[in-house]
Amino acid sequence: MGFLLHGKYNYVFFTFYIQGKKYRYSTKIKIEKDEWDLAIQRPKARRGDIGKANKKITFELNEYQRFYEKLKSDYKESLTKEIVKTKFDQHFQLAQSVKALTYSDYFDIYIEQKKESQSVKKGSWEAYARIHDAILEMAKTEKTTYYLTGFDGAFFNRFIKFLRVNKEISDNTLKRKMGFFKSFLNWCIKNGYQTNKAFKQVSIKGRETFHVSLKDKEVDTLAGLELDKALDYYKDLFLIGVYSGQRYSDYSRFNRKFIDGNNIVIRAKKTGQFSYIPLNNKLKDLLDKYEWSLKLIASQKFNIKIQKICRIAGFDEVIQIDKFYGNTKVSKDVPRWKLIGSHTARRTFITLSAQRNVPKSLVMQATGIKSYKTLENYTRLDIDKLNQEMFKAWD
Repeated sequence: MGFLLHGKYNYVFFTFYIQGKKYRYSTKIKIEKDEWDLAIQRPKARRGDIGKANKKITFELNEYQRFYEKLKSDYKESLTKEIVKTKFDQHFQLAQSVKALTYSDYFDIYIEQKKESQSVKKGSWEAYARIHDAILEMAKTEKTTYYLTGFDGAFFNRFIKFLRVNKEISDNTLKRKMGFFKSFLNWCIKNGYQTNKAFKQVSIKGRETFHVSLKDKEVDTLAGLELDKALDYYKDLFLIGVYSGQRYSDYSRFNRKFIDGNNIVIRAKKTGQFSYIPLNNKLKDLLDKYEWSLKLIASQKFNIKIQKICRIAGFDEVIQIDKFYGNTKVSKDVPRWKLIGSHTARRTFITLSAQRNVPKSLVMQATGIKSYKTLENYTRLDIDKLNQEMFKAWD
């Protein structure tokens, strides 16, 4: 039992044990790191106004400890973390006191809880932080402070316009960002914080996105491409993705320890789902070539190299890419090689498997995809097959 100062926002957490398991409870008390004494787990003794403030915090923390001892005495073996939280909330009247907090204060608590629970990976809570930064930036331009009750329809109209115009965010990206913000606001409601519910009526229309997958002939072209040793490695790495259907974060981890009979069985880093990857000859030959030891490369660097290789391969067909900003459409012509990246390999595997009439259920088992809807998002149109069947029907 004790206290710790946690995270860059400097919240004080009360730590306690129940049946040998450690739990934490946020006191919602903030203190500068320089004012915290690690040895005694209390604020430092100071003179003047700072000393008075630290003394007040010490008194409050002592009350947490005293009240917890009372709960242990009252509930004995039946004490649970839920009881502790409920009783703490009631005793310290946090449900009432936090109503004066700003939006930013609530968000700090939210992020700390995300980190503490390890319920999301670093990339996800960083995505939450980015939308938070955009809100703070707009607050600065409006010279105001936001509160949860102030997030009404008018705010969202201004915020959406701010993201589209000032931040040049297209609708698909905007939809994802708004999803993160809505998750935070739902958390606020779930925790009993007074929150404007206007966000539930906010809807951003998603637009169909153009994604590239390679055709059979293009895969063969890449496989037969003669390159210098450095580029040849990147080409092979990409082809391993094509032949396995995995994300780069997974196939870059391939190792003989994952072999199970004629399959590579690996748990995806992103989703935690297992993939049962047939160890076909093309995939095995490439892995054997590098003795099943692939160098980990930053995805951004990998994408740059793959685009260079695809440019050499002549994948230079001009494609029009459309982005939507509300009712405004912005079109741009780009060469096809510029749209190819590490994830194109996975999309190619799924698309070519579908064209070869591999059952969807088997493709899902090989790739670790758990829903047909997600699978369909990966499968690209087979224009040749479309034309063949339609010409047969109408000519």
